[in-house]
Amino acid sequence: MVSRGGTSSQLLGVLQHFMSETAARLVLRGTLEPMRLSADTLGSAELPRVIEALEPATRHFVDPSRRPDLSARLKALLATSTVPSGLGLREPLSASSAPVEARPTTYQVRTEADASQARLAARAVCEAMGGRGYECQKVATAVSELARNQVSYAGGGTIQLIPVQTPRKLLRVRAEDQGKGIPELERVLSGTYRSKTGMGLGILGVKRLADRFEVKTGPAGTQVEFEVWL
Repeated sequence: MVSRGGTSSQLLGVLQHFMSETAARLVLRGTLEPMRLSADTLGSAELPRVIEALEPATRHFVDPSRRPDLSARLKALLATSTVPSGLGLREPLSASSAPVEARPTTYQVRTEADASQARLAARAVCEAMGGRGYECQKVATAVSELARNQVSYAGGGTIQLIPVQTPRKLLRVRAEDQGKGIPELERVLSGTYRSKTGMGLGILGVKRLADRFEVKTGPAGTQVEFEVWL
């Protein structure tokens, strides 16, 4: 039986073959949090469903050609109480095993857990791209505001993370919903208006955090796109 705490260490050991340590920790935390599990107390009993959730959660960072290898390494943990030889210890990254560039990914946001997952994913992508701490905090905070607004006022929506490497490195985020729109948008963005319900409250904060910001809103829904330069 794998000891509690040791299970998460084994998962991290496998993940770090395919991404940076920081990204691996954020991906694991982002997977466990919606499941109400803790890395410190994770045991082998929870391992099957964690592995099932981890595989799609890693799609930002793992090239499609290497995903079968990742899947095999994760599932190998189910067959033994210890990490199979060579799987739990991180090897030096070679040219063939270096983390690949993150890819555009869209998150469906319906619940607070979805919003949390989008926030953690945004931070993980930012850090995988080499973003500094304050830059990634800006991204995570802005995504959290937009996702929570979607849940609270629009019945949900989508958050798309779009890494861009040229002509300058940046993370672009596009948030879309099919809600009723944001009333008094110009006044909201100028800081002179706040609705009684709080609708639109986070939009001004996102604008201030972003290096580029655009918003379109109407009766058919709202689209917000912003960039943080890395």
